[in-house]
Amino acid sequence: MNRLFALAVLLSAAPALAVPTPVTVRVLSQGAKFIGTGMGGMDVELADAATGKTLARGRIEGGTGDTAKIMPGAPRGTPMADANTAGFSATLDIAEPRQVRVTVSGPMKPAGVVVTKAETRWLIPGQPVVGDGWVVELPGLALTAHREGGQIVVDVSMLCGCPIAPGTLWDEKRFEVKAWAGNNPVRLTWAGKTGRFAGDVPAGATWVTAVDTLSGATSAAKITP
Repeated sequence: MNRLFALAVLLSAAPALAVPTPVTVRVLSQGAKFIGTGMGGMDVELADAATGKTLARGRIEGGTGDTAKIMPGAPRGTPMADANTAGFSATLDIAEPRQVRVTVSGPMKPAGVVVTKAETRWLIPGQPVVGDGWVVELPGLALTAHREGGQIVVDVSMLCGCPIAPGTLWDEKRFEVKAWAGNNPVRLTWAGKTGRFAGDVPAGATWVTAVDTLSGATSAAKITP
């Protein structure tokens, strides 16, 4: 009897065995599609939320996804991603429910447009994150600006690289692009090329901003010479 009791105590004290738990992370551009290889990808890290210990890290790569699945505004829970949609997959070995933090940074192109965002959620041993996976919505726009003669030229796109142009899902009329000289913004106009806005701006302008008036996505950039 004592042996049985000792065995029971020993078993109860033994550490729980880790269970492989698959996780897929995807990043959705605010007001647009998934961010992937076309914009240089996204860096991703999965870490224990309590200790900060890294559990997995890598690069989100792949396509922007099926426009017809993503953009019409399907009912909640309807899958948006497919096998070719950008994502990062890892298998975490966890022995008990664990709160995990994901941190995503990107896109990597063009230079200077990186946005970073972190979220946490509970992972359950052996339970995959169903549906499209762990989807992080990244706010912002990809925005760069420079001077050409007496003009300021701005190139802007959604973070997924989706084009801003007349007649597209991201029509240029819904975007407000401005150059700032002090507190006096000057509206820039469509320049006839995908994602490009331009205008004559007084000396002293140092910043440009862009706003997607439909989704609310915003961005700002300093003007380079």
